[in-house]
Amino acid sequence: MLKINNLTSLISILIISISLGYASFTGGAETTKEAYLFPKLITTVMIILSTFSLIIYFLNKIKSFSEINIQKLSVYLISLILFIFLGETIGFYFLAILIFLINSYYYSESKSLKKFIQNLVVTIMFMAFIYLLFSVMLKVQVPRFFLL
Repeated sequence: MLKINNLTSLISILIISISLGYASFTGGAETTKEAYLFPKLITTVMIILSTFSLIIYFLNKIKSFSEINIQKLSVYLISLILFIFLGETIGFYFLAILIFLINSYYYSESKSLKKFIQNLVVTIMFMAFIYLLFSVMLKVQVPRFFLL
């Protein structure tokens, strides 16, 4: 078990949010300003939410620690590392569907065929939304499936 102070994690998230906000608001040339609209929106929301979390933490005045079971998170961490290293080779959408499905099934409370089908439907719907958002609407090019 790893014990993490909630205040430390909240301050870390706020610092990361501010750093990303700085990078997205100052990055790019005049010709690419439109490309930074989505990162600007996301980082602004991140900064607002992390600031609210920090305010709520101080209003509650409860000094607490969170215990993180690294062994329980190992499947998620391994799949994240595999996604980073194999995303370009295998393809973004195929690997994302595979990892999303594996993680959602592994962390589900009941492991039955019905739960697997539910996870499959949610995974396909989520990835269809991601495809429409990034590839169709935002025209972001992602790594393609290796057989295409």
